[in-house]
Amino acid sequence: MLNKLPVYKTEGIIIKAADLGELDRVLTIYTRGHGKIQVRAISARKKTAKLNGLLQSFTSGQFLLAKSKTLDIITDVAVMDSYVYLRNNLSALAYAYYFAELVDKLVVAPERDDNLWRLISRAFEVLNQKRDDLSKIRLAFENKLVEFLGHPSLNLWMASHPSLKSYGLASHPKPVQHGKGESLRRLTYLQSLAGERLNSYKFLAQVHK
Repeated sequence: MLNKLPVYKTEGIIIKAADLGELDRVLTIYTRGHGKIQVRAISARKKTAKLNGLLQSFTSGQFLLAKSKTLDIITDVAVMDSYVYLRNNLSALAYAYYFAELVDKLVVAPERDDNLWRLISRAFEVLNQKRDDLSKIRLAFENKLVEFLGHPSLNLWMASHPSLKSYGLASHPKPVQHGKGESLRRLTYLQSLAGERLNSYKFLAQVHK
């Protein structure tokens, strides 16, 4: 059946992976050629499957995909980087989950965007290195992501929202690194763009408390 479907290849980074049914996986991949896409890996969790163990979050590679009426189907992957340092460093991993959730929830349409691709791929390269300035990297990533998506800048939004009493601050996790007021205003704006909570921020805050 799959060999009758049109196929295409694209470079990408898996930003989210979830189990589907007994053996399948659903992947969210940010790709160089098509932007954010969601695909299905059939029987990928089967022990004898050639894709078993290769389709984890924070894996970059060349993906071979078959066109489908619903979710496109991944048929093969040539792994380029599994970001070993990132996976074994709790701080970098927390930032990776946060960056990935921002991309997943703020980027909507599957549309090619070279600026976003460079931002995301570079961010994961940086997180895969030993760094002591990850909080600054986070600020830069947030700023550029918002800019490239065409939203008002974080600084402009915060300047026009000096108080967050109407946003229920008591329910927010402890802010990360920099000033409490600034951090919460940034988080509130990003969550307003996402239309929901950024759950990974809690993990990030716990790692850096």
